[in-house]
Amino acid sequence: MDFVKYRYICIIFSLIVIIGGITYGALTGYQFDIDFKGGTKIEVDLKTDFNNTDIENIVKDVTSKAPLVQKLSSGNSSVAISTDVMTEEESAKVIEALKAKYPNMDEPSTRNLQPSYGKELLESALLALGVAVIIILLYIMIRFKVLGFTAAFTATLCLIHDALFIISIYGMFKLPINTTFVAVILTIIGYSINNTIIIYDRIRENKRKVIKANDDKEIINQSIKQTLRRTIYTTFTTVVVVIVLYIFAIVKNQQVLQQFSLPLIIGVLVGTYSSLFIAAPLWYIFDNIVSKFRKDTKKKKK
Repeated sequence: MDFVKYRYICIIFSLIVIIGGITYGALTGYQFDIDFKGGTKIEVDLKTDFNNTDIENIVKDVTSKAPLVQKLSSGNSSVAISTDVMTEEESAKVIEALKAKYPNMDEPSTRNLQPSYGKELLESALLALGVAVIIILLYIMIRFKVLGFTAAFTATLCLIHDALFIISIYGMFKLPINTTFVAVILTIIGYSINNTIIIYDRIRENKRKVIKANDDKEIINQSIKQTLRRTIYTTFTTVVVVIVLYIFAIVKNQQVLQQFSLPLIIGVLVGTYSSLFIAAPLWYIFDNIVSKFRKDTKKKKK
């Protein structure tokens, strides 16, 4: 398969998904959890099994607010209810309604998170992403000198591509954006860059060997083919594990695990796709541009 041949088709496909998904999310509204936008969180052990829908209906009836109900890992009967900011009167009415439904429940814990907390959390998340990308950029520049600085540049573009792709997925499917979202993005970036580095490493080794090729296209295709089996096996085993985790989360009604595993499944597949069809072909495009620019500069000097 000529991976480089379809580079523009893949880039256009990615741009359509990214721009379309982010635009749709911006127009219809991203589902920010209270971790980012502020709100009220009630945590309580109901001392019995519960149905998320029942609790959602209780909160809606009392406050007219749509809550996020999550089963806590501390026990099958423990629940966290997150909504937009509630007044003390609204919180008291919700607790009273819960006690009427679950008379044996423990005394609940109620706390309000201000929007300023969400702003600080968002800034910290962006800082973590920025630091991760810069470290990866420096690492690739040092390790892949043979491929030039364009290798580091295109690898970084590939990571940005993966992050934006997942953000578009969150916008299209209205997945809640919270601290789990940050964990998902960082996990996907780490997974994707691992595949990309393996392919770049094979390209570097093949460039050092005596390979009869008119340009780098043949070297890139050969390098991707040599690492393809390893990439497919790694992706398959990872996706299978995460799917099992997702099924477990559904069966046990663990919403936090669902919010982590579902986008992670998509992210692992996206990271594999970008490593095969975006990263190396992008390097090919930019390396040719830089080489042509250098040749033109030399001609002008002469």
